[in-house]
Amino acid sequence: MARVLRPNRVGLAVIAAAAVVLLVVVILWVRGCGEEPQAQPPEIPERTVEAPPERQPTPAPAPEPKPVESKPIVIEKTSVYQRWYDAGREAFDSGDYINARHQLSQALKGLENPSRLNAKIQLATIANKLTFTRQIFPGDTTAESYHVKQGETPAGVVKDFAITAELFMKINNIPDAKLMIAGKNYKVIKGPFSVVIHKKTFELDVFLGDYFIKRYPIGLGRDNSTPVGEFLAGSRLEKPPWTGEDPKTGRRILVRHGDPGYPLGDHWISLRELPEHGGKDDTTYGIHGTNEPETIGGQASRGCIRMLNKDMAELFDLLVSGKSRITLLDD
Repeated sequence: MARVLRPNRVGLAVIAAAAVVLLVVVILWVRGCGEEPQAQPPEIPERTVEAPPERQPTPAPAPEPKPVESKPIVIEKTSVYQRWYDAGREAFDSGDYINARHQLSQALKGLENPSRLNAKIQLATIANKLTFTRQIFPGDTTAESYHVKQGETPAGVVKDFAITAELFMKINNIPDAKLMIAGKNYKVIKGPFSVVIHKKTFELDVFLGDYFIKRYPIGLGRDNSTPVGEFLAGSRLEKPPWTGEDPKTGRRILVRHGDPGYPLGDHWISLRELPEHGGKDDTTYGIHGTNEPETIGGQASRGCIRMLNKDMAELFDLLVSGKSRITLLDD
């Protein structure tokens, strides 16, 4: 019987080890035959050849800018007058009436309303304190103290000061000329007063030198018949007769104060031609009161200047015949 040869355990281990080695060799060989990824060279971008820039047409030269005309710097006059106005109001509020009068009077020359009207109101208030009272304020160049001599009268005192005796007596509280006391000091104003009439606004302004005193509303002549120009105060009359026309016959008649239809009020001041203009006589025009107060602010007279009776009474005491100037303006 045949003998079966059985490998021993050592031989089997050797065979197994050999098989493992062979398997590893085969695997390595197979992997070595595969393609490994090759490193790719960096891409070189295609070179783009740019076309040469098109030749642009030469632009036409821009027109030269026109030179800007330099305008001179103009300083508004009103700014100067406004500063005077503000300074005057400040002085007025502090009680410095002398300085306030000066500042506001300067401002008045160039102010516009409403500041102009406000300045006039304050100046009239100042005049009531400085001019129309017996007190003399330090620094007031428009007033002084006068020592009355024996035998002098109010009319004699004011002769060299160009004011009326009526004003002198009023500001010194002298009810009658005979009651003025010799040896006593009284206040006198250095006149004369003057008047400026503004036809367009129907206003009559009173001045003492350069200082505004008071404003009055007025009426003027029909169809702009009130003249313009410069005159002197002429005749000063109380309750003067007036020549009118008889409404029935048309004949000229004399109408006296108190008669029906008498139009002049209680006072009259005529306009006198200036001597330098070759005249010395009164014109037919004048300033007077009226019995038709509704005509104030309009044109209703024959050419004269109408005032309310109470206003005319005040003006009558201010203007001196042959010395007070009356200017009529068409503004």
